Amino acid sequence: MQLFLSTWTHHLNQLIYSYLYFCKSESLDVTIIQDTSIVHNGGLLLVEDKKIFFDYSDDPQFIDKIEKFDLYFKRSLREECFKGNVYPLNFNVPLSYKPHLLFLNLKKDLLFDRRSRIEVLKALDLFGLVFKSSHKTLNVNRYPEKVVDHGGRVLFHTRLWNPDNHPDLEEKERRRLQNDFRINACRIIKKNFENASVGLTMDNLSIEIAPDLILTKRESNKNYYLNTVMHHDIGIADDGLKDCPGWKIGEYLFYGKAVITTPLNIIVDNFKPKINYEMLSSRSAFEELPDKIDSLLKDKRYLQMGSRNKEWSTNYIHPQNYLKRILTLLKEK
Repeated sequence: MQLFLSTWTHHLNQLIYSYLYFCKSESLDVTIIQDTSIVHNGGLLLVEDKKIFFDYSDDPQFIDKIEKFDLYFKRSLREECFKGNVYPLNFNVPLSYKPHLLFLNLKKDLLFDRRSRIEVLKALDLFGLVFKSSHKTLNVNRYPEKVVDHGGRVLFHTRLWNPDNHPDLEEKERRRLQNDFRINACRIIKKNFENASVGLTMDNLSIEIAPDLILTKRESNKNYYLNTVMHHDIGIADDGLKDCPGWKIGEYLFYGKAVITTPLNIIVDNFKPKINYEMLSSRSAFEELPDKIDSLLKDKRYLQMGSRNKEWSTNYIHPQNYLKRILTLLKEK
């Protein structure tokens, strides 16, 4: 079983480390090969004579031709595209697993490719002393093993996207709606729940239009944020760019948190409303948040949902089962 990549990007961390995890657990050789013909943010897994392609693009559009492969796994998969040899990649999470083992198994061409430099340095920065961006990876061994009750605390740390920084009119409007939801969601949660932690990453736009919600530099640190997730029970999420979920939901699930989100516009395996998440009626329906939160607080329902989500993350996105699911689908094909 061989894994082919053109370069190492943050979108591919889940695939790369899951492949490493699987090979080590099954006592297989780790063979990661640089192939510049592979599309950016894509990966090819060769299993005997079968070709499995992984499309980690944020965009719902396919980055390669699906007919070239036996199986095509797509992040941000729309319902109308879920057919034939195409399957969802569910949620993408910037995780890692024993990066020192990965370095020992990477060939020089990929390891020293200048386009891989950022991910190499991030993997070496185990304690987040240098890289503090939202793409900082977290070793799966640091995720909690069980759900703990923190008293129903609510969390929504997010950021704004400046509409003026994009030329497309449709994208400008998407960013405006997104920013409007995030600001109003933070304010309504802050007003109604004293033990909530909400806020916006500091930048010029957030300082200008929502100075009452600015997170400190320390609170914006990725490691600090993930420790904050650990000590809360209910996570709020909304669509990111291109109307697709970002990192947040996957991180919430790994930590065993209940989730409230704007409508999901992608296919996700066995991930159901009322069971795994509460859904708002639209991407602008911030005023529904207090009632949704209260419904999870009643009889500590958030603990039941959090436990189900912890189990779901283990089955679908944790490295111990990530490739097992893929190979099971290959056998059934």
